Amino acid sequence: MNAPEASTSRPPVGRPLIIGGDPLASLRGRGTAVSSNTALGRLLRESPRAIAELHEQEIALGIDVVRALTSATTTRALAPIGMAFRAAALTGTAVELATEAAAGAAARRVAVAGILGHTAAAPMADRIAEDYAVHAARLAAAGCEILVACGFDPAQAACVGPAVARLARRAAVVSASTTQLATWALVELDGAGRTADGEGFEEVARAALDGGADALLFEVVSLELGLNVLRRLEGIAHEVQVGMLLGAESVQADGADRLAPAEICDAWAASAARLIEAGARMLGGGTGTTLAHLGALAKMLRTAQRAPLLRRAL
Repeated sequence: MNAPEASTSRPPVGRPLIIGGDPLASLRGRGTAVSSNTALGRLLRESPRAIAELHEQEIALGIDVVRALTSATTTRALAPIGMAFRAAALTGTAVELATEAAAGAAARRVAVAGILGHTAAAPMADRIAEDYAVHAARLAAAGCEILVACGFDPAQAACVGPAVARLARRAAVVSASTTQLATWALVELDGAGRTADGEGFEEVARAALDGGADALLFEVVSLELGLNVLRRLEGIAHEVQVGMLLGAESVQADGADRLAPAEICDAWAASAARLIEAGARMLGGGTGTTLAHLGALAKMLRTAQRAPLLRRAL
């Protein structure tokens, strides 16, 4: 992949872009004690090498887009641990760690995406647009090439009124697109294909495109839902690319996350490959996915089956 392919507003026409997995699950799978975005913010301050190693390992497995952990660096996300005043500096640190890891990729181009939104601490309703605009500007200044706009964390979205949650999604997209960077709208869906505030994915897609999104990313809990979304959005999003983040169930032992067994990761990778075959132009790991899941996907895409898996997308 060359530089223009990774950073243009739409993903390239060729093979799908591969995105990383769930950073919390991956870090816990590596033995790092981290439970939330708030904890990620502290980790960025106190143990940045742990974050750098995660990015490096994902890139070694073949991802094309590394997500800087900037959902943890907003003023409101850092406030609970008394570090709100470090928001700008830690945003720069998060992007720098991702950028340095991407620069170390051998003989290929890796793009850096910043996360706009998805914090557990939601802004007050009358500050949403301002807060997102400030963070978007910081991400652009830090050197992100793509902004992944996603509004509130689903758990937080379920605690506020539907109108506020939808306002946050739109504000994230508008703030991202205003920077003139590639804007990918990310929406988490439940098993019925709806957001935490009850909006259907088709309505979400229309609103995101109206707000200036260049591409759409949906986090889904099952292969069947992902296939349904791709099929039903063909008439709505025919001029933009649609991608999927496929989730996985967390594997726990003794109260701590563990890497999933190989057979579970292989099954996840097979489902991910079916999404590629169905037309997903970006593919990554949703909640619960770890480096082991990405490794299984990388192995599958390196095999002789790669050509038939990608035939419909090429």
